Amino acid sequence: MRNSNLTLAVPDGFIVFISGVPGVGKSTISYELLKRNEEFRIIEETDIMRETLRGFSDYIKDEFKDKVKFVFDKIEIIDYLIPLTIEESVRHCTHMYRSLENIIIKQQRKGISSIINGVHIVPHILYEFAKNQKTIFINLYINNERELYSRIIKRDPNSYLVSHLPVIFKTNKDLHIKTLEINNDNEFAFNSIDITSLSVTETLEEVEMCIKKLINIRHAK
Repeated sequence: MRNSNLTLAVPDGFIVFISGVPGVGKSTISYELLKRNEEFRIIEETDIMRETLRGFSDYIKDEFKDKVKFVFDKIEIIDYLIPLTIEESVRHCTHMYRSLENIIIKQQRKGISSIINGVHIVPHILYEFAKNQKTIFINLYINNERELYSRIIKRDPNSYLVSHLPVIFKTNKDLHIKTLEINNDNEFAFNSIDITSLSVTETLEEVEMCIKKLINIRHAK
C-alpha cells in the first residue's frame, strides 16, 4: 500500500541515474528517494562491476605481463583510493556502458523502477540512454571547494579524499558543465542540481521535481 507521504507516481521501469563526485551525497539521496517512493529499487551492481573489472585487469596483467600491456594501457581501471579525473570517469563509464545498458533492459523488462548511482556515471557518455522514455539523469554539484571539503570531512574526518580535493572539485565542475551542455538538447532528461546550500530534504525535493517534470512531459506526449 502506498504511504500518504510519498510524492511521485513513478512509472514501472523508470530509471534514475545519480552522478557526482565523492562527498556530494549520491547514496544519501538515493536512499532517501527510496524511502519516500516505494516503487524504486537501488541497483548496487555497478560497484560490483567496477571491482570485477579491476580484479580481472590485475589478473590478466599478472598472468600475461607485458604481452597484453598495450591493451591494458587503454582499459586500466583506476585504484579506488585515487579519485577520478573527468577523463578517467569517462573511461570507466565507457567500459561499463554495455553492462549499464543491460541493467536498464533487465529492470524495464521486469517493470522495476530503479536508482543507479556512482562516480562512474557520466551523463554525456550515456547520452543515448535518454532516448529511452523512462530514463533521467541527476548530477549533484557543489559550487565551491570549501563546501565540498566540509562534506567530505563530515562524512569521514580521516578520509583519503581530503588530499585529493583539487582533483575532486575539478571533476565536480567538469561533470556539471558537461551535463548542462547536453541539458540544452534534452532539458528534462539531464539535470545538474547545485546542492551547495541545500539540505538533504531540499536536495531530495529538487530531485523529485526533476523527475516529475520528465514524467509529466513524457506523459503529455
